[in-house]
Amino acid sequence: MEQYIEYLRKSRFDRDYLDLSVEETLKRHQEILDRLARDRGFYIAKVYREVVSGESIAARPEVQKMLEEVSSGIYTGVLVVDVERLARGNSADQAYISQIFQFSDTKIITPAKTYDPTDEFDQEYFEFGLFMSRREYKTINRRLVRGRQSSASEGKYVGSIAPYGYDRVKLQGEKGYTLEPNPAEAETVRRMFELYVRRQGTKMIANELNDRKIPTRHGGKWDASTVGAILINPVYLGKIKRGYVKETKRLDERGNVVSSYRHCKDVEDYDLYEGRHPALIDDALFEKAQKIRKENYVGPKVKKQYELVNPFAGVMVCAECGKPIGRKVSSKNHPNPPRVACTNPHHCSNRSASFALVETEILNALRSWLDGYRIKLDTVGFAEDIADCRRQLERIEAEREKLKAQLDRAYTLVEQGVYSLEVFGERRDKLTRELNELQEQQDAAEQSLAQYEADESSQQEIIPQTETLLASYDDLTVQERNELLKTILYKIEYYRGEDGIVSIDLYPRLPKV
Repeated sequence: MEQYIEYLRKSRFDRDYLDLSVEETLKRHQEILDRLARDRGFYIAKVYREVVSGESIAARPEVQKMLEEVSSGIYTGVLVVDVERLARGNSADQAYISQIFQFSDTKIITPAKTYDPTDEFDQEYFEFGLFMSRREYKTINRRLVRGRQSSASEGKYVGSIAPYGYDRVKLQGEKGYTLEPNPAEAETVRRMFELYVRRQGTKMIANELNDRKIPTRHGGKWDASTVGAILINPVYLGKIKRGYVKETKRLDERGNVVSSYRHCKDVEDYDLYEGRHPALIDDALFEKAQKIRKENYVGPKVKKQYELVNPFAGVMVCAECGKPIGRKVSSKNHPNPPRVACTNPHHCSNRSASFALVETEILNALRSWLDGYRIKLDTVGFAEDIADCRRQLERIEAEREKLKAQLDRAYTLVEQGVYSLEVFGERRDKLTRELNELQEQQDAAEQSLAQYEADESSQQEIIPQTETLLASYDDLTVQERNELLKTILYKIEYYRGEDGIVSIDLYPRLPKV
């Protein structure tokens, strides 16, 4: 059976769906493509939904996954509402996409036209369509930038989300938006400035707000950086700022265009306009806060020579939230033994523990793992694991064929009028979800099988590396310990709950035994 993919992406320049959310727009687009697939008898194996904005492929993970599957040649075609959904990026992105479809012999199917990559004229027409969409993107983008700049100069608020302390409201009788104070949040903003000019730091202010159970806009807890961002924002003076985010583009190691953004902290570095919204604080209070901020700012600290002190740096992560686990030391005035703690600034519930205790637990866990791994290789090896993986893949394939047959029957029943379109849609969505779940299971099983079937000598390499680490740990430098750990382990998960028990999970760079 020929298989097809649906790719859905909402462009911010959609003229027909300006008042719809991303989800509503994607739903409309899927209805169009589902109707197209139904009319032509296409079997849709997978649906990709892109809900992020980005002109380059590097910024769109779903299109990357879709292109990777298309390149394997397993799909007959990709259904899109129009070719612009695939790429509005630079010429390199467009050439890459064109080659993927050409070399995999995969058709691009839109309601208006089907592009056959083996047809010379279709290929030229497709590439021309991508070129024109890129040109349109740049034209519309320039128009939007000019429009936003003009709105800002008129005192309108051009952001999509109101800053903390305000609500975004529609202007009466004209286009655009402005801000009006949110009573509860506005009072919190004033409190921040008052505390700061009394020489309380941003961390102390965040702690006070958290102690008073005052949530952030999204219901989370305050931290020093969030408070600091509010204290430097001139919007609270009744101003509108533009150009305070500076974009820098570069090529990564794969040749993709990657953008990085820097927020300007000084008013002199961006444009400032009189806003139509009321100020929450006066000029004198704001200026005093900025003066204190500049007095306290000492610039970035740069060590003359970096010396690694944590052998688990880049390896140990929090089992609760996935953030790195760091090594923390007390101040010189109150010297205490070092501890390990989660670096999550938003109050992760994972508790800290003595560094020495955690280090001992990791080494003991590594010894236990090594003993079991050595026994495994010396006895049965991975034959049983390989057989299990193959049996699992056979089961998945059998279930997949069963679901495909059910989906074929659903198409037949809707064509015969037995199923209504609504019933058919629900049935098709359920079967598609189950097929996608099977695909994920198959990917995991194939990955495990590839690992188990790896060359025996490469599996054996980890044993002498681990033995060296354990036998010479006390004599190695911290840097040497860290390098050896990274060759042996993919990651170490750390957890300590309310019972005080430290839990360590090792993830070796080979299958677990």
